[in-house]
Amino acid sequence: MLDELTFKLFLLSIGYLVLGFTTGTYGVLIGAGGGFILAPVLILFFNLDPYLAVGTSLALVTINSFSGAWAYHRKHMIDYRSGIISGLVSIPGAVIAPIFLQTVPQDIFKILFGVLLVSLSIYMFLRKNLNDRPTHNLSKSSVPENRFVKNRYINTLNNEKYFYQVHELGLGFVNVFLGFVSSFFGTGGGFLRTPILVYGFRFPIKIAVATSIFSLCIYTTLGSLTYAFLGNIQFFPTLICAGTGLMLGGQVGAWISEKIEGVWILRLLLVVVLILGIQLLLQGFKINLF
Repeated sequence: MLDELTFKLFLLSIGYLVLGFTTGTYGVLIGAGGGFILAPVLILFFNLDPYLAVGTSLALVTINSFSGAWAYHRKHMIDYRSGIISGLVSIPGAVIAPIFLQTVPQDIFKILFGVLLVSLSIYMFLRKNLNDRPTHNLSKSSVPENRFVKNRYINTLNNEKYFYQVHELGLGFVNVFLGFVSSFFGTGGGFLRTPILVYGFRFPIKIAVATSIFSLCIYTTLGSLTYAFLGNIQFFPTLICAGTGLMLGGQVGAWISEKIEGVWILRLLLVVVLILGIQLLLQGFKINLF
């Protein structure tokens, strides 16, 4: 009996390791941290309690973000000023959300999460050319700064030069909202932040991805600590095994980001996110198709 239980635990640990690696690769590749995949997969396929799944997912996103941020740091692709602004203003929402989550019934939570994922898939379909935008290589002297708009100049390890502007006040307001949403759903918020940086603030795509991952390190850490204090993190085998896979996947994702067009990854993610969102909606409304 003991051997059978040990074998099942071994298989479960391998499953978490594979989940962490694949999710970590995708998450760092598009600047999302992977939480929008982790949380629903933990709920739907590993039968974790939704509250426990969200807390553990956010802790895993934290691990993944540190792994990815280190890889992007070595490639000189992070806009640190924007990342710090985004991370710091996201902290209040990231800390409040785990407490607020305790008052939400599980069915309502699944419906909200399902609506979020379906909406995200529709957005990704409508904006499927997200990673086809040209890079921004403007002259420093051609665009003046003002009180709220500041210039950025980044020269990557591959000698790719990017010059763009950031409306820092607007960036702060957006991330107050993203901090709450990301912690509430255990997603990290990168799947929303990356397209917002590109379309709303005209970030170069590679810089948006790297900066999004870096900002996750700041506020998801505090959000994860709040979930841990509330007892909503499963440390073994989920956090340890999936976390190991995430650290490895984060390095691979950053490497792939230089080798492949992101639009193909987004197309694959669109299908996954849509399926998971529909499944959560069906569970939330207690609809059984089989």
